Amino acid sequence: MNDAAPSSWRGRRTALGTLRRRVAGQVSVGAAEGVEARRVLFSLGRPSADLHAALGALDDFERAILEHEDRVVIEARRLKCLAILDRMGGLEKKGN
Repeated sequence: MNDAAPSSWRGRRTALGTLRRRVAGQVSVGAAEGVEARRVLFSLGRPSADLHAALGALDDFERAILEHEDRVVIEARRLKCLAILDRMGGLEKKGN
């Protein structure tokens, strides 16, 4: 992902897709990636409830990795995070 927050619809959609792919394959947590992920989420301009849900799911997922939770717990949190990102992507596509 890049350092600048995407301003166009296409840029935000691309950044969200990149974030989704990163979460799908993520096995470790890095501070720089975490900051960039949150920057992408804030740049989407979604209502605060959507943003809160996405940030919470991302935090829970990353915390599970950091705390070496059971693999089942990590995967469940990953799937929840991906579902929220997918929902946000669908809303972004519709322009809501």
